[in-house]
Amino acid sequence: MTTTAMQASAALLALIASAPGRPGPEPLSIEPERTAVVVIDMWDRHWCKTYTARVANLVPRMNRTLDAARKLGIQVVFAPSDVVGFYKDDPRRNAMLAVPPQPAPARIAFDPPPAPAGDFCECGPDQPCGKGGVWTRQHPDLVIRDGDLIADCNEASELLSLCTARKIRKLIYMGVASNMCVLYRASGMINMKRHGLDLVFVRDLVESIMANGFDPARKVPDPNWTPARGSAFVRRYIERHIAPSIESRQLIEAAGMGSADKRPSIAIAISEPEYETARTLSAFAEVHLAKDVRLAFIHANPADGDDLRGLDALYDADLLVLSMRRRFPSVPQMDILERFIRSGKPIVAIRTSVVPFARGGGSAPRPGHVSWESFDQEILGCHYQGYDADSRKTGCDVWMAAEAASHPILAGIEPARWHSPSWLYKVRPLREDAKPLLLGRWSQEKPEEPVAWTTAYEGARIFYTSLGHPGDFEEPAFARLLANAIRWALGG
Repeated sequence: MTTTAMQASAALLALIASAPGRPGPEPLSIEPERTAVVVIDMWDRHWCKTYTARVANLVPRMNRTLDAARKLGIQVVFAPSDVVGFYKDDPRRNAMLAVPPQPAPARIAFDPPPAPAGDFCECGPDQPCGKGGVWTRQHPDLVIRDGDLIADCNEASELLSLCTARKIRKLIYMGVASNMCVLYRASGMINMKRHGLDLVFVRDLVESIMANGFDPARKVPDPNWTPARGSAFVRRYIERHIAPSIESRQLIEAAGMGSADKRPSIAIAISEPEYETARTLSAFAEVHLAKDVRLAFIHANPADGDDLRGLDALYDADLLVLSMRRRFPSVPQMDILERFIRSGKPIVAIRTSVVPFARGGGSAPRPGHVSWESFDQEILGCHYQGYDADSRKTGCDVWMAAEAASHPILAGIEPARWHSPSWLYKVRPLREDAKPLLLGRWSQEKPEEPVAWTTAYEGARIFYTSLGHPGDFEEPAFARLLANAIRWALGG
């Protein structure tokens, strides 16, 4: 084993994430010479044009991750199904065919429950794309390098012979579709596990095909059903029943291809027209955070607020700060954003981020875009119900919740009570695990409402505050609150 591979093996031991139903973190020991990356069905085209765009969206990050695997000394195997004939004259295909046939390892008993199913158009609930096999090859931008191999995904004997001949014991999976080809093809995860191989998958480089705005199980419209939600369901299924997962950045960092700056990375996503957070939140971050963390900004296209620029920063981010209002990203963009949100990483959200992807005021997603109506309930643990129109004129008084006085987010905040120009949102009831930090009231005739609280999602720390008016950023107590919340969410 090379020195680089030995160092990578040691680095990865501490980086593998826990899988649901398994106690604690699960160390992963990787010997590069006994490991192969298997890339399943990264086709050039699909009968659904939105799914075609989703697959293409994975390619740049996959190329970088595969370069990291190669640098670590891990064999890369491309395993397309149905289109392997395109590569009949490719030397990487011929090299695969040159591996001497070997007896398949003895099968073991392994019978997991079926994966979440779905195979619907992802352009929208109207299912506008007609079915028909249109794939002809792997995506043309997917880089195949010298030393790689091309196997027929439908012929398990090719991959099994390689594993036997090279004494490969661990397979790292990437590709599409996670609920179909990655799991169920002959060279997919389930069959390889039945032959006794150790498996792991790269959770940000696999995705399912299910539906968009349409529940694939009940076959009824569902405005909360996004393709990324389907991928998250399948990810949890695979982790629970098949194999643990790693992130692409673990391979990239192990290969020495990550950032030399080891400070935590914060991605700040801003797309809302009302509160000027493109100005205020950006300035806040530069003053209060830039010394201690790496900052990456995700901004909206000035001509189209649904078009988000810079989302690739989320692949390497440790925390998302969200300031967004009623935006409907395209499915490929939402893949990256929602994958982070559902990944079990911390989130800090302000003001209109209580409805970042929800319909309202006549707004609705275009074909190939998504909405997420229940974000407030699922992620923030509240029920947003608007505000009293008269409160726009008054703002609200804000004070610390007595039972939260010792919480680290409230440390050093003075005064303990102040007036905010933000009009008060109605957010009750909070979820049981939500802990109010600040309360507020705009009229003595109206009930108080939570103004800031903490909760958790997938084990990650979540903080939300309905403050975020431009005037709030001029209040030292708010700036301290937000800075404390970000450091708390990062684990401080």
